[in-house]
Amino acid sequence: MSLHSFYIDGLYFKIYDYTVCFKIMNIVIVIDLIDNLTNGSVMTARRFADGLKSRGHSVKIVGIGADGENDVQVKERYVPLLTEVSAHNQIRFGKYDKKTILKAYEGADIVHFIFPFKLEQKCKKLADEIGLPSTAAFHVQPEDISYNMHMSWFKPLNSFIYSMYRRKFYKRFNRIHCPSKFIANQLDAHGYKSELYVISNGYDKRFCPPEKRDEHEKFEIVMVGRLAPEKKQKILISAIALSKYKDKIHLSLFGHGPTYKKLSKQARKLGVDVTFDFLPPDKLALRLQQSDLYVHASTVEIEAIACLEAIACGLVPIISSSELSATPQFALDERSLFENDNCRQLAKKIDYWYENDEERLRMGAMYAASAKNYNIDNSLQLAERMFKDEINDMRERKSALSDKRANGKAEKADA
Repeated sequence: MSLHSFYIDGLYFKIYDYTVCFKIMNIVIVIDLIDNLTNGSVMTARRFADGLKSRGHSVKIVGIGADGENDVQVKERYVPLLTEVSAHNQIRFGKYDKKTILKAYEGADIVHFIFPFKLEQKCKKLADEIGLPSTAAFHVQPEDISYNMHMSWFKPLNSFIYSMYRRKFYKRFNRIHCPSKFIANQLDAHGYKSELYVISNGYDKRFCPPEKRDEHEKFEIVMVGRLAPEKKQKILISAIALSKYKDKIHLSLFGHGPTYKKLSKQARKLGVDVTFDFLPPDKLALRLQQSDLYVHASTVEIEAIACLEAIACGLVPIISSSELSATPQFALDERSLFENDNCRQLAKKIDYWYENDEERLRMGAMYAASAKNYNIDNSLQLAERMFKDEINDMRERKSALSDKRANGKAEKADA
């Protein structure tokens, strides 16, 4: 009985003679940790896993805290000093165990890696050894690391990290998932030779405009993201303090992180009305729907799903025009951009949108419409295409190698 295999729109079919047997893709996602809901990359991995499952695929997550029916847990790896520092930024490192990973790889069609750390490096090596197709995502921006080392001013450090990532991990892949054109350009500029797939991380459908926005005692401004130096919540607080409408503004900062105490102290000193909190996605969507303006002051961003979620809820954004951030891609005009770190210019932009209610509501609808280009369904289709391309290429490489070996044996026999 002959066997033929092919893919249509990411779905894998096998034909035995005249019988067609449907087979979903069996996808393994490797990530150091999957149980920290305050980490953006973790939330992206969970969103992709859930989305792929909803499209009929079998998804197995490998990582610390992986507790799904088919998932495989790994233990935490302790790294002196680095473990303590990384904990402040919601990162823990998984420990490689060959027996455990081999179990995870059973029946897999492809492995997708989220981070470039030691666990992923060793899991990639094992996948190569057993001939298992694999792809990788680029989620850890070097500037995030240099900012948290308080060395953002030292540009050679960022170049070194890009180079280290490439040499130790990414050069082994034929295909890399880039969440934005910005980061794809960065990889290209730093000598990455793999095929780069620009695929937004996508946003959940629950983030959508409300049927009605409630009246508020104050003008509600919101920013979502980890409380960290590179996110620049301090610039937003300073801008509100400079606003003509300071006493009529309430700021909500949603996120956890190491700069919480400094930001709290700054807000008290400047007399800015601010609330700190962390909300699960369903409650966050409701808060965004009942806010008036979104500000994203971050200097460093690979994509900024938080900003995208706010836009999808119909909020006009004001975004830092930092050259190290992909977020300016969401701005529809200059009124939604301010010079990076320029709190005075940001204050003027806030005042403009405060004073122009009708225009803000009109533009909010336009922003919500623009967000549909980044919805999760589009992203999942593109990810399926990337997986399919790699699986097909691996099959062709194996076939070519088999033919080469067969020809070599034939030549020896003839000799």
